[in-house]
Amino acid sequence: MNISVELTPELLEYVERKVKSGYYKSRSELVREAIRMMMKADIERMLEEKGIDLEKFEEEGKKVSSELIERKFGRV
Repeated sequence: MNISVELTPELLEYVERKVKSGYYKSRSELVREAIRMMMKADIERMLEEKGIDLEKFEEEGKKVSSELIERKFGRV
């Protein structure tokens, strides 16, 4: 899906520098990464508001995932 975004000259210059430096392959890749970072920040903020530590939350998620895999497929 394509979208169009208008940027200030300063923002466009920043985006172009990042792409030209090789840090991102394209403008689209940079925008996708920026949105992912915003989503992660939102999730971290929501967890913090609920008094949940992100690292502990991720550790528990990995444990649950491992347990579900073991139940379904046995020890891997």
